[in-house]
Amino acid sequence: MYSRRRSQKRTTIGIASQQAIRARALAVARGDHRPRPDEPKIWFTSMRSLAEVLSDDN
Repeated sequence: MYSRRRSQKRTTIGIASQQAIRARALAVARGDHRPRPDEPKIWFTSMRSLAEVLSDDN
């Protein structure tokens, strides 16, 4: 028997204020900002909101 390794993708999560997230999204939509591959793709407004999403209840 042999085991096959699965390649795992790493997701980067960003924490920023609602205003900063919105400003960044609008800049991307306008073409003023081109996200780098290492920039977060998922954004939260606080560690608490991230913890709520990752909780066992969800």
